[in-house]
Amino acid sequence: MPLLLAGCASSGTTPLAASLQALLPDDDRVEAQAASIPHATLSARLGDVQGLRVMGAQAGDISYWPSRGGGVLELHKGGLHATAGLPEDLLGTRYGPARHGTPRHSESPPWRQDAPTPFMLVRHWRDDEGQVRRGEARGELRCAAAEPVALPLGERSLERCEALLAWAGGETTTSTYWRDPANRHLWAVRETPWPGAPTMQWQVARHWW
Repeated sequence: MPLLLAGCASSGTTPLAASLQALLPDDDRVEAQAASIPHATLSARLGDVQGLRVMGAQAGDISYWPSRGGGVLELHKGGLHATAGLPEDLLGTRYGPARHGTPRHSESPPWRQDAPTPFMLVRHWRDDEGQVRRGEARGELRCAAAEPVALPLGERSLERCEALLAWAGGETTTSTYWRDPANRHLWAVRETPWPGAPTMQWQVARHWW
């Protein structure tokens, strides 16, 4: 299966790299492909779109992960920030303290906090009819003790953190993060980004930090 790799940088904005041939994240070939690539990679499934992605660019805390079909997954500090090229796209994400009302700018995300603290999440998305929607949710992250977790390029000891998000419309969704207990970098994520959205999940194969 040919590699469609155009390159990747660890800092600064660069032209987006092409991703690899689409592969099922639970397929054994993902491990073999990721091991052969000396660049940052994710094994990702965004709704019905799945495959091994190579980081195309990084600007500050934002990283960009293109797909072969032209879509892009955008992460902020390793967490979901936005998407492009899906039937329903996430347009932006902001975090802030729950007590301070609607955050104007994204602050330190909950998985980077020292202790569980209530937070507010604001997201905008475009639905399958092209309408832009806005949602607010409140939640609190709770983390368990670190345990071994299987990742594409080996096993790591990670904390599993869960956040039950209560949306203003009365719906609830769940976000799950697997983070390093020392530096709090995310190694895996599974979440429903807004009520009724497709599940988005990924694992870090080769990290970029």
